[in-house]
Amino acid sequence: MTEALSDNISLSREEMQAALEAVLFASGDPVSLERICEITGTDRDVAKEALDVLSDRYYRDARCGLLVRRIENDYVICTKPEMKAVMDRFFRPRSRPPMSQATYETLAVIAYNQPVTRAQVESVRGVSSDSIIARLLERGWIQECGTLDAPGRPVLFETTKQFLLEFGIESVAEMPALDLMMYSTIRDLEKSLEEAAGSRERKQVSIENLPADPDLPETDQP
Repeated sequence: MTEALSDNISLSREEMQAALEAVLFASGDPVSLERICEITGTDRDVAKEALDVLSDRYYRDARCGLLVRRIENDYVICTKPEMKAVMDRFFRPRSRPPMSQATYETLAVIAYNQPVTRAQVESVRGVSSDSIIARLLERGWIQECGTLDAPGRPVLFETTKQFLLEFGIESVAEMPALDLMMYSTIRDLEKSLEEAAGSRERKQVSIENLPADPDLPETDQP
């Protein structure tokens, strides 16, 4: 059985796997399912089935250090979590400084309450978060997503697909329920996301009911 392309080229199912692998590898960045359908000339069901097969093949091959991951409606080739130690050594000369507790708190507040304004973040944390939000923007974990219909039209922030990619989850709906102040480092959050992703029981932490932290510092250093 073959899948026809718009320029009269056809691919067998095996060739379809190779074509998808080539597209994802060449892109380097996540590619939307719609774009994949456009490139291959297939419908969504056929393309998704082929991507699922390719993803399963990568996942099951212990000799392969890569994965095909779904990020919302996009797909990307990335390294397996088991390769983290190796990749850390590879990127060590260019590694970023570790995130501080204040940066972690700000990221968590945004992730669990998005879209959220700077003022709302600061109302939770009790201190200015300007420099931390700037750092998160630079790192690509959050982005501006419009303005709030309120005096001054404050900017709204949300997490990005890069955040989902680096934390190993398909969508923000997979984020586990957690008490933000119980996690001392971003590594703890990463571990929690890995263990609890896909859980059916989730509880959103809102800026209205978030517990205050008595040990919260008066000033922040990102």
